Amino acid sequence: KTPANSHTIEHQNWFGAEGIKVSFTIGHDGSNIYLSYHVVEPQVRAVNTEFNSPVWEDSCVEFFFSPFRDKDYYYNFECNAIGTVLCGYGKDRHQREHLPESVLSRVETIPSLGKEPIGRIWGETNWDLRVKIPKEVLVFSKIEDLSGLKAKGNFYKCGDKLENPHYLSWEPVRSPDPNFHLPEHFGQLSFQ
Repeated sequence: KTPANSHTIEHQNWFGAEGIKVSFTIGHDGSNIYLSYHVVEPQVRAVNTEFNSPVWEDSCVEFFFSPFRDKDYYYNFECNAIGTVLCGYGKDRHQREHLPESVLSRVETIPSLGKEPIGRIWGETNWDLRVKIPKEVLVFSKIEDLSGLKAKGNFYKCGDKLENPHYLSWEPVRSPDPNFHLPEHFGQLSFQ
């Protein structure tokens, strides 16, 4: 059952995404951001196991986050179905600086499918991923307390090397080619 405070990632953007359903919740305690994703998809792949490896090629969920609404620079937290994390910071797809492993190791992930690589699972599969991002991981932003923060961001589900690649988003992305790195399509986030 989907929690009452959950949101869906259902805008199909450039390609259809038959059989894929994604929901998420986001919360915080002042010091940490908590994300919880629930995914149903017809195929799962999760072979990337190193920090900042190409997790977008796997069954992947993503949180793009600009802590301040008036800034174009943003973090892209990307995690595959086994909890491998990639994160960069910058103003567009090409000008990004990856966060080092010493920082990313502070991000906690709990994947329902475990942390061992998955070559392929065929057939409808449900999986969940919980993510805890401490504010200290946001190394390019001085944030004392997340409470009251007015931010912007978007949430995505992709899988570039799946049998049927897909690019789902929370807020629609209106560009001619697949590209999630467009902060002008981010929605408003308010950390109450």
